[in-house]
Amino acid sequence: MKEDTEAILTYLQVTAHTRPFLSACYEKIENRKAGQHAYNNAERFIYGLNFGQEYWKAAKDTPLSVQPLLYYYSLTHYLKSCLLTVDPGYPATAKVLAHGLSTRKRKKQHYRFLEDDIRIQPHGLFPYAAIHLFNYQPDKEKISMDELMRPLPYMQWIYHYKNISTELPEAPWPEFLTHFAILYNLSMLVRYEGEWWGEMQQLKDRDDYVFIVHYLQETSKRIPLLVSQWLKDQFTGII
Repeated sequence: MKEDTEAILTYLQVTAHTRPFLSACYEKIENRKAGQHAYNNAERFIYGLNFGQEYWKAAKDTPLSVQPLLYYYSLTHYLKSCLLTVDPGYPATAKVLAHGLSTRKRKKQHYRFLEDDIRIQPHGLFPYAAIHLFNYQPDKEKISMDELMRPLPYMQWIYHYKNISTELPEAPWPEFLTHFAILYNLSMLVRYEGEWWGEMQQLKDRDDYVFIVHYLQETSKRIPLLVSQWLKDQFTGII
C-alpha cells in the first residue's frame, strides 16, 4: 500500500504524465478547452502535490507542538490539487481561498477538545471541496470534535477504553473532510491557545491528550493514502 501511494503521487509530479491526466479529467467533464487548461494547470497541480508531501514529511519529523499545523497545510495543498482535476478554473474567486470553517478564538474555562465544535461557513475551501470532490453537503452548520472523531475506526478502542459511547452519527462525513476539519481546529489551538496546548503536552493528564496524540499518529498514515486513493479513482474514471 505504501509503495502504491508513493507511486501515484510521484507519477503525477512529472509534467509529461500530469498534462495527459488533467486533459482526460477535463474531457470527462466535457470541457471544450481540456488541452489548454491541462497545459496551464499542470505546474500548479504538481506544486500542490509537492508541497503536500513536503509538509506531511516535515510534520512526521517535527515535535507534537507543531504537527497539527503542518498536517493541516499538507492536506490543504493536496485538496487544492485534487480540485484542479474537477474544476480547471479553480480558484475563480477569492471567496474559495478562505478556510471555510471557523471556531471560537477564546476557549471556555475547563475547555475540552472533544466538546469543542467548528462552524461551516458558506464560502471557502472546505464547503467548495465538499461539493466538488465528494458531492457532499453537511446537514448542519456546527459539528463537534467528538462527532467527527467517533466514526474513525482507529479511534474506537480509545472510546471503549474510556467508557465513552461509540454510537455513530447518522451520516458520517467523508474521511477526507473529517481530517480537514479536525486538523483545522487543532491548528487553531496551536496558533491561538498556546498555554492550553503547552499544558496538555506537559501534564499529559487529560483525556484530550490521549485522543489527540493517537489521532495525529494515525493521521500521519491516512493523509497520503486518502489523496492517492482519490487520484486513483480519477484514473479509473477516465481510463
